[in-house]
Amino acid sequence: MRNKAGLVKISGFQVVPENDQESFMKALAHQPVSLAIEGYGRDFQLCKGGVFNGKCGTQLSHAVTAIGYEKDYIIVKNSWGTGWGENGYMRMLRNNGHPNGLCGIYMWASYPII
Repeated sequence: MRNKAGLVKISGFQVVPENDQESFMKALAHQPVSLAIEGYGRDFQLCKGGVFNGKCGTQLSHAVTAIGYEKDYIIVKNSWGTGWGENGYMRMLRNNGHPNGLCGIYMWASYPII
């Protein structure tokens, strides 16, 4: 609910079922989704552009926000500034054949309830 100043009050959050790509994508179709991924791998840290399909595991270590998607990738915003990825964003491969998703993207996610 918006107040007169245009601010939104968050009343809680909803956890996306673990390793459930369909639920993750349904949530992402309506709002940004906060998530944890494995972010300490060299490929992830040195990401410069293109659809990311680098080597990474599922030891969740870094928080990012998924903000949208296309057929083959999820658009992820990082907090490391505009020098990382594509002006601070990454296009992460959506279907890597593993239920956890690339870098564990489907393992731990949630979104705000407004």
